[in-house]
Amino acid sequence: MEQIQSSKNKGEAVFWSHLGKIYKQKSLPFSKLKVGDVVLTDKENISNKLYEHYMEQFKPPLLDFTNTHDMEIMKEFEEILKGLSTSTEEVEVTNTSEIRNAIRSLKPKKSAGYDNISNFIIKRLPPGYIQGLGNCFNLWLKECRMPIEWKLAKIKTLNKLKAGVPKSDQTRPISLLATHSKLYEKILLTRIRSWAESNHIIPKEQSGFRPNCLIPTRVLSIYQEVLNNMAANSPTLSIYFDYQKAYDKVWHAALIVKLSRANIPPALLKTIWFWLSRREAVVVYGELSTSKFPISIGLPQ
Repeated sequence: MEQIQSSKNKGEAVFWSHLGKIYKQKSLPFSKLKVGDVVLTDKENISNKLYEHYMEQFKPPLLDFTNTHDMEIMKEFEEILKGLSTSTEEVEVTNTSEIRNAIRSLKPKKSAGYDNISNFIIKRLPPGYIQGLGNCFNLWLKECRMPIEWKLAKIKTLNKLKAGVPKSDQTRPISLLATHSKLYEKILLTRIRSWAESNHIIPKEQSGFRPNCLIPTRVLSIYQEVLNNMAANSPTLSIYFDYQKAYDKVWHAALIVKLSRANIPPALLKTIWFWLSRREAVVVYGELSTSKFPISIGLPQ
């Protein structure tokens, strides 16, 4: 039965993946940028304007000091950080087998982060390198941290519009991070997922961001429910929410407080906070790169 279900899930994944490639809209490159009534054509001016836009997007959230909820969150957040600073707990270490599986799961893309190391290169590393990587990962898991250099994102911008000259807020940022950091995050994710699943943090109805829980499966289940209700001459009520820039606007302090209230192990919480904090980015437009700027809100891609 498990083999049949696994085969069915793979078949659905292949079908929806093929369909997505057919209907997926292609993002067009842009050589001009609209600012008010002015159209910029100079690459350096465009690069500077994109830098200003995204630096503004990722600045720290404005707190309302008259809002008791905001102040309660900040007070609890500061108390949590004090506790984490003295915590001696460690995250479960990894091994070469787990790292190899993480490498296999990477797509063989040739795009790279600021370090210019791509998935394509990582998938061709010799066994000795993987052993050395495992030693580094285990040290960082014990210390609940990761290299600061991995926190620098290379932002490339795409045009959201099907035609015409975009404005800064009509561009889509693609953050390219170090491939090694993706491997480390995959290792960390297995520990977070194990905690969340074993403590029933994620509801069984959640489809997406979970293995063997595809969004298309949930869509088909809704479709079937509508058919059943139509056969019974009964209406179907559906409510949809679309949160604009949901990932880009996540307040770090509130996320840490929420995870703490869910009783996540201190070692995992400490690692997540280190992973979130002190991030930076540069905007790359053509051959031009801007200065670094801090990312104080939102989640890494």
